[in-house]
Amino acid sequence: MNIILMAALIILAVIIVVIIFTSVAIIHTGEVGIVERLGKYTETLQPGFHIVIPIVYRITQIVNMKQIPLKVEEQEVITKDNVVVRISETLKYHITDVNAYVYQNKDSVLSMVQDTRANLRGIIGNMDLNDVLNGTETINHTLFEQIGTTTAGYGLNVDRVNIDSIQVDTTIQDSMNKLLRASREREANIMEAEGHKQAAIAKAEGEKQASILEAEANKQTQILQAQGRAESQRLIAESVKDQINLIKDGLAENGDGYLQYKNIEAMEELAKGNSNTIVMPSTAVDSFGGIPAVGQLLKQKQSDKKE
Repeated sequence: MNIILMAALIILAVIIVVIIFTSVAIIHTGEVGIVERLGKYTETLQPGFHIVIPIVYRITQIVNMKQIPLKVEEQEVITKDNVVVRISETLKYHITDVNAYVYQNKDSVLSMVQDTRANLRGIIGNMDLNDVLNGTETINHTLFEQIGTTTAGYGLNVDRVNIDSIQVDTTIQDSMNKLLRASREREANIMEAEGHKQAAIAKAEGEKQASILEAEANKQTQILQAQGRAESQRLIAESVKDQINLIKDGLAENGDGYLQYKNIEAMEELAKGNSNTIVMPSTAVDSFGGIPAVGQLLKQKQSDKKE
């Protein structure tokens, strides 16, 4: 009897301990707990310590409210110009409505992924391959706007959409590489030709400037030379003028004596010749009397004749 009682007490104690442990719940920061009563939603437990009456009430699910990254499986999409591309993307989302997330959708995350893939196909289908390869930011922005309103009904909010990679078929990639190389070579040739053109223009401009400077220098040199010659001629003219003025002034004061002196010099030259006879007009002879020495001689001759 005592053994049966002891076993019953032990079983009761175990049941009590199990009930205590199952009635205690600790919800961590960034999470919430979903409480149901006999299978029906009753409340959402916020982070902290909680006691839940066992058997009648039960925490059915702990929901993570933090931002969650999700790698979307790579998919093949056809562009507007009928090129197949393989695109992989990453989503970042967080739960905004626990009731909608848990009870209104069987799998909210799967629904979000499916809508994302469908919207991506629609976006890529309206773009050419070149626009797809060079427009990842545009694709991200458009996709983010399209799935924002859709996922709200799943109790989710998409925080960011990011295209990780865009791959094309190998043959198309080779063709694109060839076109890219050709384009780069064309641009390099254009740049080289432009460089030669600019160099030729610069050279011609330099030669032009040099010719202008040389012509300007020659012009200045000729001007300076002409000014020098003009100044020299002016000085010569001034000198001649001064000489003429001096001669004029001298003749004005001693003109008669100077002419008589020149007549005597002329007579001396004549006298040096073989002829001893000089025929002169009387007026010229009379003019000699104005010279003092000649005048004395003439007076002496006249005196001798009178005697």
